[in-house]
Amino acid sequence: MADLVLLDDAIHAVLAAAEPLPAEDVALDEARGRVLAAAARATTDLPPFDSSAMDGFAIRSTDAPGRLAIAGRVAAGRPESRRIAAGEAFEISTGGVVPAGADAVVPIERVHLDTDTVAIPEGVTSGDNIRARGRDVSAG
Repeated sequence: MADLVLLDDAIHAVLAAAEPLPAEDVALDEARGRVLAAAARATTDLPPFDSSAMDGFAIRSTDAPGRLAIAGRVAAGRPESRRIAAGEAFEISTGGVVPAGADAVVPIERVHLDTDTVAIPEGVTSGDNIRARGRDVSAG
């Protein structure tokens, strides 16, 4: 009867004898079941900027709770060029670029709106409802 080989020894022997196949370019629709010959690298961060995860108000978390002046509106694809100041809030759409200086987004459902001010509740912390730059994929 032949000597039995331990599983770990058999795996080691097979891997030691195996040689990698040469790399080849294939169309994406033919790539199923294959592996990359080199690591995939992102050329940019995704998202490429801090973006709002909710419709609401971009604020400085240190201003909460309190009543803030509505300084403007940030729509998706239209970043605000001005830095947010103390005591200000920017209305912001989902996907909008978070203005410089803002570190939280308070959902519209949690605020009380007046004509030119917004009341921000307690419990707001830095990073709330913000998708950070590079959160999904980092460049490199």
